[in-house]
Amino acid sequence: MKLRIYADFNSGGGPNQGPCWALRYGDTSCLFDDMADELGLQPGMPVTLFHSDTDEEFEVDAVLVYEGDAAVKWKALPDWSTFRRLRGEDQK
Repeated sequence: MKLRIYADFNSGGGPNQGPCWALRYGDTSCLFDDMADELGLQPGMPVTLFHSDTDEEFEVDAVLVYEGDAAVKWKALPDWSTFRRLRGEDQK
């Protein structure tokens, strides 16, 4: 089963925008970078990214990207053709 990660889609991830930040993981919303060793992360690993707030929730498949010299080291490149709305205005 793929890891499901809360992502900051405002940091990138749109078409031609490069990867977005992979921020939080798990029921306790641990910082994803802090969980890297425990989760055995590898660049290119398939994951599911999600966004959730009071109005909507969606997810999209992605692959991990590692940028060791960046403030947020683990990022993910979404595949928007896999977009799934779980809750929100378009969900009927």
